[in-house]
Amino acid sequence: MKHLMGIVFLIALFSCDMIERETSKEDLNERFVSDTAERIVKDTVSAATAVDSVLLQTALNKTRVNPKDTLMTILDVEKEIQYVDELSLKDGLKINWIERKRGRKLRDGELIQIEYRLGLPDGKIIDGNNKMNKPFLPFVIGYNMQQKGWDLALSEMCVGDVAKIEIPASLAYGKNGLGSIIPPNTDNWLFIKILGLTPPDFDEGGIRYWEYLPGDGPELNNAKVKFHMVASTKSKANVFNTYFDRMPNSYVPGQKNFPKGLVQVLKKAKENQHLFLILSPDMAYGQRGYMDLVKPNESVFYNLKILESE
Repeated sequence: MKHLMGIVFLIALFSCDMIERETSKEDLNERFVSDTAERIVKDTVSAATAVDSVLLQTALNKTRVNPKDTLMTILDVEKEIQYVDELSLKDGLKINWIERKRGRKLRDGELIQIEYRLGLPDGKIIDGNNKMNKPFLPFVIGYNMQQKGWDLALSEMCVGDVAKIEIPASLAYGKNGLGSIIPPNTDNWLFIKILGLTPPDFDEGGIRYWEYLPGDGPELNNAKVKFHMVASTKSKANVFNTYFDRMPNSYVPGQKNFPKGLVQVLKKAKENQHLFLILSPDMAYGQRGYMDLVKPNESVFYNLKILESE
């Protein structure tokens, strides 16, 4: 089931309307994946419906194609694009730059704003920030927020770059595919524009976070807190994912099985606050790690949505 969470991972990051039901965990898992996949499939569009986006307009401006003349697929657009540079990486991963800046490369643990469209070899767009009605989405590099090909490619890019990334199946959804959306052993392509870099709102003592939504009311201090989270590391995606079974987590003051860095953040959190959080190894699971989920001396990324206190 974890293999079905690739595309819906980003959607889960910005979903706050999770449905509470009296039903089995297995049924909830299947329903969540099915509902999300159905919505994405219904929203699948050709590039013609997205040519007014910053991303594809940039590509079109490099061509002789007038998007008002005809309906096009992404394949029609690509025939006219003049790529300015390319780089081949491991296992067939390839970056084709439409615009390439000469700044420093992006680094693990940085948060960037991206506009993107993810598609298949037949030209279909199956995912993008437009699907969530967002002009851009935040993305933390190096922590498996999407499939591994994304992190490997983005680490070779810099702010302002516009590129098409060719992602081999082995670095995308592999032999399992993604339900009915992506067949097994299918390559992906990714058109992406890196719009900017966001400095953290807090970065001290092994705790770094960005505030996506500010939250309401006073700090929770020693209250019992309910929250949703998606946690990952550099080596593993979906270490913890409460969206997966739609069951929020709870922290009770004094509880011992939470990383001390997470406890510190929860104490200062506010209801409805939404954070992107990175804990250093010392503030996460330290030298011991956690079962087979977090390796020893590994930092942990959390997408953290505070729900309510008691």
